[in-house]
Amino acid sequence: MPTIIPTLDEAAQRYRSAAQTVMAVYAKRRPAAPAQVSPESLNQAIEQFFAISAQLERDAGASESVYKDDVSQLGDYAITLLADLSAWAGQLGLLEAKQDMEETTLSIADWVARRQGELRTLEPIVNATAERANHTKDPRALEALCDFIGRVLHATPDLVKQDLEKLNPGRPWRVLHLNRGIVATRTHNAKLMEQVFDELVSVLPEDAARFFAEGMQQMDALSYPSHVRAVMSRYFDDWTRRTMH
Repeated sequence: MPTIIPTLDEAAQRYRSAAQTVMAVYAKRRPAAPAQVSPESLNQAIEQFFAISAQLERDAGASESVYKDDVSQLGDYAITLLADLSAWAGQLGLLEAKQDMEETTLSIADWVARRQGELRTLEPIVNATAERANHTKDPRALEALCDFIGRVLHATPDLVKQDLEKLNPGRPWRVLHLNRGIVATRTHNAKLMEQVFDELVSVLPEDAARFFAEGMQQMDALSYPSHVRAVMSRYFDDWTRRTMH
């Protein structure tokens, strides 16, 4: 399976180039009353994250779970900061820099998950994975993205997994599961589709019928191959019958 998420070191290099662009453009357009949270201050804090995470990597050695809580807190801090700096990039019209920062968000999430930490701020990860999915067509790369989203979901805190905000359709936990189902469908991998669909209906049974109904519409609109259509049709038939009883 291809590696689609850059390492933290690779992401840091890409991030720094994007951050320099954002700070340079902000400096030229600096308002008369500078923002309390400027790109410069955000960048300084993000650089601190890279320094501390690198030190943790050196200290941890073979004991990957020793710093679990530190990793969780650091990851949450960095993802929140990156979301703010990415917003600045968007306001300044720097779409490529914004995309680079979203890529960095994925790398940080990957680092937290691999270090057995918890991912507590999901919305920026939802946005970044959706952006990546929109620009990915290779089935193997989509399989890798599907695996990554699964690891993100696994790394969420237990309270999030309880999914207590059922009345909020935009909750990141729900959106991640639905997006993962879409990505799995786009891989054309029937076995992976079944695995992801089974997990989706287990945690979001109230969304299952509509998800598979919309999936069947896409089967026709995008001319999916017959083996993909067969899987979607089976789940659609099963969940349509359930809603009729």
